[in-house]
Amino acid sequence: MVSLRLVCSAAGPPRADNPVPNQAPKNQTIRPRPQATANPQPLRRSTAAPQPSVELAYSTGWSGASLHGSIAGQEWQTLGLKPVVSGAGAWHHLNLPVPAQGNPPTPLLEFVMTNGASGWDKPTEGGHYTIAAPGRYCLQHGRVESVAHSRRLLLVTDLDDTLVGDDEATAAFRDWWLARAMPAGARLVYNTGRALGLFEDLLCAKRGLLPEPDLLLSAVGTRVYERGAEGAWRAAPGHAPRLDAGWDLEAVRDAAYAALAAVGRDAMHFRPPAEQNEHKVTCGVHVGALARVAQDVRERLARHGVQLRLVASGVGDWRFLDLVPMAAGKRQAMDFAAETLGFRHEDIVAAGDSGNDVDMLEGAPAAIVVANAQPDLLEWVERSRSPGVIRTRGSRAWGILEGLERLGCGFQPPTL
Repeated sequence: MVSLRLVCSAAGPPRADNPVPNQAPKNQTIRPRPQATANPQPLRRSTAAPQPSVELAYSTGWSGASLHGSIAGQEWQTLGLKPVVSGAGAWHHLNLPVPAQGNPPTPLLEFVMTNGASGWDKPTEGGHYTIAAPGRYCLQHGRVESVAHSRRLLLVTDLDDTLVGDDEATAAFRDWWLARAMPAGARLVYNTGRALGLFEDLLCAKRGLLPEPDLLLSAVGTRVYERGAEGAWRAAPGHAPRLDAGWDLEAVRDAAYAALAAVGRDAMHFRPPAEQNEHKVTCGVHVGALARVAQDVRERLARHGVQLRLVASGVGDWRFLDLVPMAAGKRQAMDFAAETLGFRHEDIVAAGDSGNDVDMLEGAPAAIVVANAQPDLLEWVERSRSPGVIRTRGSRAWGILEGLERLGCGFQPPTL
């Protein structure tokens, strides 16, 4: 089974350059993944009733924080909170399973906060913090407040010309994220065509402006990264094995080389090694040869029983052609991110500006298309007429903020 999506979008910063000719294939060793015959397994969405819990977002200047408290009158215990990557070091999080209700007059949860040394955080009026029922809460400035009225939000957004491209807008988004989204327990995911190195370059260039994401989805959904405890980005566990079903890297590369031999180097070339990985083979193909190359690759791999997705993108005479597993793609990576971060599918809001975001936007229950969107994406909006798609008047990050406001996420955008 082969899927081909032709995506006509600008091939700019995410790839660092355009897929121009005269870039000879470079030798590299990529360990082939074993071919699997099973179909890719969809992500499982549980229908069981969730266990009652207290979700606590905590704002503090401490580098580490713990909750010291009693659940429903039981023995006091100390539980560590997890830092929230997108919280810029100021936010920590705890998801604590609890009984459905307390045993009056005993509160469901009675607690104080500590940094594990001599630091203690208690209510300004004295005593202990208390929570009476399961739900979502925020603790900051010495007060516990329910945030159950706030939309549960997993924001999955493209980067170039969506969240970045206007520094003033990106800074406004950062401020909103820390002041409004963090207290409500939101999480931030970047879904980008940039490889990890190019993303890190962007993060360095926009230091102080661009929040770090809780997960990074990279390379057409073939790579998912999380921030490790030591501070470096590392592969998120559990993602790569999902891509192996029906995938044979050696056969895919052989098919691409055969197509190159058929059309010649004036019409096709392999992209640099930094754009290749164990689950992605990327070529530059002249638009006049694109259909022939796609058909050639499709037929050769069908004979080997290899399942893959072909994603063509770019404008002008040259296009990118990504050969990836059927289980890869921006949409599939977005679903993996929701599962990994503990969000429901209906909590997802996606944002993008170009045709190669269509896969992601189609799969999201709510999608933001910013005003500077490219014509191919706007054509999709007109064709789909989905009630979940919001077209904004604001461009780039201003558009994201406008879309979030229209979805009830509580930000009032500036007058446009």
